[in-house]
Amino acid sequence: MYIHELKNVIDVETPLGYGKAIAWIDYGNQTNTVWKVILYDSGMVRNFYDDDILVYPNLMDGGSIDKNYFTKKIKSNGKGNK
Repeated sequence: MYIHELKNVIDVETPLGYGKAIAWIDYGNQTNTVWKVILYDSGMVRNFYDDDILVYPNLMDGGSIDKNYFTKKIKSNGKGNK
């Protein structure tokens, strides 16, 4: 297991909303990397697998994220309302 505390936080979008990643934990090749995220709206600290976060791209380069990514992901997994 390897824990890395980020010197510079990374803004991320999660299924629970907008937050800042402060660290990640690598448990090895059998488990996805886990990110420690502080949610901006509530201050709660939550853990997310790396496939459950989106890193905000550089807006100056024209980057943006799909705000409906997690809704689409839930529906494609068959867990959403029809």
